[in-house]
Amino acid sequence: MNSGKSLFDNNCIRPVMILVLGLSLAGTARAQSSETINQLFSFTCSGGIIGVDKCPQGGRPNVIIQASDGYFYGAAEVTEENVSNPQGGTLFKLTSAGTFTKLFTFTQTAGAFLNGDNPASALVEANDGFLYGTTFDGGKQNQGVLFKISKTGTGFKVLHNFCSSANCADGTIPNSLLLGHDGNLYGTTLQGGSTVTCGSVGCGTIFRFEPTTGTFTVLHRLAGVTDGVEPLGIIQGTNGNFYGVSQGLDVNSFNEDIFQFTPAGKFTVQFKSVLFDIGISGLTQGANGNLYGAFESITAGDINFFEVSTKGTGFVAFAPFTTLAGTTTIPSLFLASDGNLWNSNFTDSADPMGSVFSISPKDGAVLQAFAFDGANGNSPLAGVIQAADGTFVGTAELGGTISGGGKKFADGTVWTLDAGLPAPTPTLAAFTPARGVVGSVVTIRGNNFVGTTAVTFNGVSASFQVLNRQFISATVPAGATTGPIKVTNLGGTTTSKQSFTVN
Repeated sequence: MNSGKSLFDNNCIRPVMILVLGLSLAGTARAQSSETINQLFSFTCSGGIIGVDKCPQGGRPNVIIQASDGYFYGAAEVTEENVSNPQGGTLFKLTSAGTFTKLFTFTQTAGAFLNGDNPASALVEANDGFLYGTTFDGGKQNQGVLFKISKTGTGFKVLHNFCSSANCADGTIPNSLLLGHDGNLYGTTLQGGSTVTCGSVGCGTIFRFEPTTGTFTVLHRLAGVTDGVEPLGIIQGTNGNFYGVSQGLDVNSFNEDIFQFTPAGKFTVQFKSVLFDIGISGLTQGANGNLYGAFESITAGDINFFEVSTKGTGFVAFAPFTTLAGTTTIPSLFLASDGNLWNSNFTDSADPMGSVFSISPKDGAVLQAFAFDGANGNSPLAGVIQAADGTFVGTAELGGTISGGGKKFADGTVWTLDAGLPAPTPTLAAFTPARGVVGSVVTIRGNNFVGTTAVTFNGVSASFQVLNRQFISATVPAGATTGPIKVTNLGGTTTSKQSFTVN
């Protein structure tokens, strides 16, 4: 990401977010698998104006999502290279066969990126069918925007310009977005909000956007010493509360804070690490309900994965995963269908161009690793998702293979990996309303709904629409009686714990 913003401002401590080469998996057991990472698509740049390379498809692709239509959607962070501060970016669609469609290009108007610049976080498909996202820069104040766009590339609209409130009380530099259990969007900003502790830059915010009303609300402004600063991407736990990582401030230095934020608006720090242990990834929730993430020990020069309960108890730091010098961020872990945690590592001594790997949630041991070789990508910075058929899909910021030669070069890839895992089974958490007549519409909430093949009400097949990975809209079918709702996909069938009452 190329924000061009100061790393230290008004005594507010900001960890330097840079990429550091030389990570090592030495001393960690690992099994190198025979399966390979395959390039699905590579982004092409070519020489244009002297000193500037143009990337009309985009370059440096970011996090991929699989939407309700089964296609993959993502953002490429820049549309130029070979300059000190690359700008622009694109939004795109990609089929499972690698057919690429550019949906939107972030461009300058009168020297300003008013529609946004540097889309640096994952897109989110909301229940209305639109894709939502944020940009790190651009907008009226050049502090980032929240936007939406259709899956066909039409209807692009800036929904909020960050730093549009006095003293940037609404936040600056948005760095994450997620779809909540209530169908609203939630996110964090690195800076902005309260200026009591962090001076003019602010300590960061948590915000909500309601797609149905267009309402943007700041839910919490971090307060430095008590709350930490620079919150990383939040998740919503199965208990409905939100969890995230901030950098805690101490009299002499900083540490990692793991915070909880309730839907009612209560912010608490659940766990504080020792000094000089810095949070460098977001969180994920395991099957056991505990939270997993990563921190860097500044004193030891190691990266460790950890496990902790949502109450902040039972913290366990696994054996050092990598050794490095400097501060960096790494993708969040991902719970796959084999019950293990998966991630991508952008560089290490064994696989200098990066790898995709899995670790055990029990002890953090590396179970499998798949290496990049440059031709299929280099530096997978954005993490990995599991598609509806069980394969892994992700991006690499550099590398790739293109045809044509000349001054053209590849500026990142979308890749796939078949590690032999089964398709993810759907989960069913809740549905609303709890009762209704034949023909009424029921919203089902859970996970892994892309690729759903059947929905039944007490065994009677229903018509349905997959809204996104987390939501399904289903119609109570004729002949249905009171009983459980079932959802089926390639990975199997899940049954609701509660019964739906047919009036």
